[in-house]
Amino acid sequence: MVLFVLFWLIWIALFVASILLVVLSPGCTVRSKPNWWQTAIAYNVWVPSFQDSDGDGYGDMQGLLDRLENLRKSGVHTIWPSPFLISDNFSNAVRSYDQMDPALGTNQLADKAISEIHDKGMKLVISVPIATTSIEHDWFLKSATASIPANRNYSGFYRWSKDGKEANFFTERKGLYYMHEKGNSKAAVLNWQNTYLRTHMFDMLSAWIDRGIDGFHLSGIEYLARTADGTEPDWSAISDVVSDIRNHIDWYANESTKASGKKIALFASREEAKEKDKKQLVQSGLDSVINYELSKIEKNSDICHKNEGTVATCVHEILSDILLFHTNNPSVWPQWEFGNQHISRIASRVESRAHAELLLMLQLILPGTNNFYYGDELGMKNLPNDSVVPVQRGAMQWDDTKDAGFSTASKVPVNPDYTNINWVRQYAQEQSSLKMFSKLSKLRTRDDALMSGQTIMGRLIDGAFTIVRFDQFENATVGNVYVGAFNFSPNKVNLPFTEAPSGAKLGKSQIVTATSNVERYYPRQTVDFSSKNVELYKDEGIVFRYSV
Repeated sequence: MVLFVLFWLIWIALFVASILLVVLSPGCTVRSKPNWWQTAIAYNVWVPSFQDSDGDGYGDMQGLLDRLENLRKSGVHTIWPSPFLISDNFSNAVRSYDQMDPALGTNQLADKAISEIHDKGMKLVISVPIATTSIEHDWFLKSATASIPANRNYSGFYRWSKDGKEANFFTERKGLYYMHEKGNSKAAVLNWQNTYLRTHMFDMLSAWIDRGIDGFHLSGIEYLARTADGTEPDWSAISDVVSDIRNHIDWYANESTKASGKKIALFASREEAKEKDKKQLVQSGLDSVINYELSKIEKNSDICHKNEGTVATCVHEILSDILLFHTNNPSVWPQWEFGNQHISRIASRVESRAHAELLLMLQLILPGTNNFYYGDELGMKNLPNDSVVPVQRGAMQWDDTKDAGFSTASKVPVNPDYTNINWVRQYAQEQSSLKMFSKLSKLRTRDDALMSGQTIMGRLIDGAFTIVRFDQFENATVGNVYVGAFNFSPNKVNLPFTEAPSGAKLGKSQIVTATSNVERYYPRQTVDFSSKNVELYKDEGIVFRYSV
C-alpha cells in the first residue's frame, strides 16, 4: 500500500514538473486570453424604439428583455441600452445617477435586466454622463443655494464663475454663472477637482458595479476638465481624472465581494480627441476610445469625394489611416462604430443597402471591439424626413405584422419597407444581411485570427479591396487565414490578395459567408483560390478562409 501511494505521488510530481518545464521554458511564449470586451459585439439599443411590452406605444426595458433570445441568435454578446439613467429628454443632463429612467421601467427592472442579460451569457454596459447633470439634479439645486448651511458642502460641485463672457458655455443664476455644455444651459458641468464631488461619483460607480454592470461608456468626457473660459477641453487634465476613475473602479472591483475582481470595461467616444489624445486617454485608464471617423462616411459628401458615386475611396483611406495608427500604437485597442442614435443610418448615408451590407461585413472582420446600432444588421434605413422622432430612431423592424411587431399601439413611426426588411424574414433566409452578421459575430469569439490576429489591407482597385486577417505565434502564421473581399464598384472586378500569407490549402479555401446578393458562392463551399485572385460582381462581398 505504501509503495502504491509513493508511486502516485512520484507520478504527480513528474507531471507537474513537466508542465512547469513547458511553461517556464525560455522558448515558450504563454498566450494571454483577450478580455471579454476586446472581442465583444456591442449592440447599442435606442430603447424607446426597440420593443414595447405594455402597449403604451413606446419601447421599454421589459421589451428589450423580451427580445434577448433574438439578439442571442443574432450573435450579440453585449447589450448597450440608450438611454438608461433618468435625464432631461434622454440627454447628458442626468437627473439621478441611481435610477433608470422611469419611461423605460421601474428601478427594480434595472436589476432584473442585469440578471436576465447575464443569464443569457451576455454583458451589460451603460452610458454614464460623467461630467454633467441636469440643473434639476438635487446636487445642482443644493449647489445653487450653498449659502444655506445645510448645502455648504455642495458649493464646489459645479463650475461657478463671477464672469460669464462665453454665453455658449455660461448661464447666469442668482448673480453667478455656471458652466454648461455648449449651447445647452440645462446640462451643468461638474467640478471634478472637488473632493466631495469625486466621493459621490465614485460611490455611484461602485453601486452600479455591485448591481452587476459589466462596463461604463463615459459620456461627455470632454467636459471633465475645461479651459477657464469653458470653450476648450483640457485633455491633459481630463486624462488625470480618467486615471483616477480607472484606479477607483479597479480597486473596488477587487474589493467588492459581489464583483469578485471581474474586469469592468471603460470606454468613451470623442470626436475632438486627436490621435495623441486617444493614446493618452488609453494610457490613463480607458480600455478604448471609439473610432468615430467611419460614422462620417456619406456618399457624395466632402469627406467621400463628391461625384465619385461610391464610398469605396473614403472608406479605404480612413481605414488605412486608422489601422496604421493602431499598428503603431498596439496599446490602443481598436473600437469601431459606423452608426449611432445621433446620426443618419448607414444605409441611408451611403444610399445603398448593398453597400451598407458590405460595410457591415467589413466591420465584422476588423480587429478589435465592434459597436452596432440596432437595426443596422438588417439594413434599416432612415424614416421619412417629416417623422415625429429623429429619422434614425424608427421602430425596430421585427416582422411583417402591423407596426413591424414593435407595438400594438405604436407611437414611434416604422419605415414603410418593414414588410420586406425585418428580422423574422432575414433569419429564415439562407443568405441575408442578418445571417451574415450572425455568422461572423459568433466566429469572432472562437478564432484567434479574428479575435486578435494581424491585419493587412489590400490596395484599392477599381472600387474594391481586401482585408486579410491571420494569427502569428512565435513569428509563424498559424491556424486559419481569413480574406474579406469587398466590391463597391458597379462593375465586375478581379481582385488580387497577394498580401495574404501563402498556404498549401489555398486550393481548398472555404467560403465563410457572403453578402445576400451573391449567387455563385455559398457558406461552406470549397473554392480554389490558389491563384490568389477573387472575382466579384457588382456590390458583392465574401469572406473565405484557408489554413496554412
